[in-house]
Amino acid sequence: MRASSPVGIGLLGCGAMGAELALAVGPASGPEGIQNARMAALFDQDCGVAGALAAQLQGDVPTFADVSGLLSADGVDLVVECASQAAIKAHGRSILDAGKSLLLMSSGALLDPDTYRGMDEAARANGVEILVPSGAVGGIDALRAVRNLLDSVTIVSTKKPEALSGAPGFADWEDRKIDGPTVIFEGKAIDAVGLFPANVNVAATISLAGLGPQRTMVKVVADPDSPGNVHEVDATGAFGEFSFRFVNRPHATNPKTSYLAVLAAIEALRSFCEPGPRIGT
Repeated sequence: MRASSPVGIGLLGCGAMGAELALAVGPASGPEGIQNARMAALFDQDCGVAGALAAQLQGDVPTFADVSGLLSADGVDLVVECASQAAIKAHGRSILDAGKSLLLMSSGALLDPDTYRGMDEAARANGVEILVPSGAVGGIDALRAVRNLLDSVTIVSTKKPEALSGAPGFADWEDRKIDGPTVIFEGKAIDAVGLFPANVNVAATISLAGLGPQRTMVKVVADPDSPGNVHEVDATGAFGEFSFRFVNRPHATNPKTSYLAVLAAIEALRSFCEPGPRIGT
């Protein structure tokens, strides 16, 4: 989509990541911000959080505590999800059925076959788009290019223990001291995203671009001395092989995600809204 008039953005989730995206939209964000776009509506289950963000934005941006209100707000063209996998499963199809395109951060929700199928059908029927940013890694374009030639794809995600705290897959480790690199999980992407819903959406994105969630292998490592949120991707196949390693700074206010994931979302949003060539897509 390359709109001639500013794209109206509805934000689903006004936490740390959502706020940073909202503040990057429009002329007030400066030359590095997302142009040809405006914030049209905000949703958060916590009205206070949405109201606080609205107060920081230029103009009178309405806030809602129900998704139906967000979707009926005047001028919403694109919904940006910064909430959770559960929010996508609950509202993804209704957003698309309302004729709104959807940029989603919680890509792990798309590994559920019913969710994926329903959203794909709705997007096609309503002539709208589903956008998934590359997140905390790169090389997604390379994976897509060789997806029919792949034999294996693995990703090793290493984070400090506190970044994994609260995840169902980390429950047995919450009260245990971790002194060095410790493998917390090793298995298929389809299982990893359920056990670490706020930590390994990157594994979901990689699996969607490549071999799929049943054949993409994931290892989650807790390391108190990790230099950041580290993701190492290896792929082999008839095309050859490649490896990528990303050492990401955790987001300043949300250590479960990487700052690069926010920057990738901003770039995906810019590509959707602004005119000009799309490089690497």
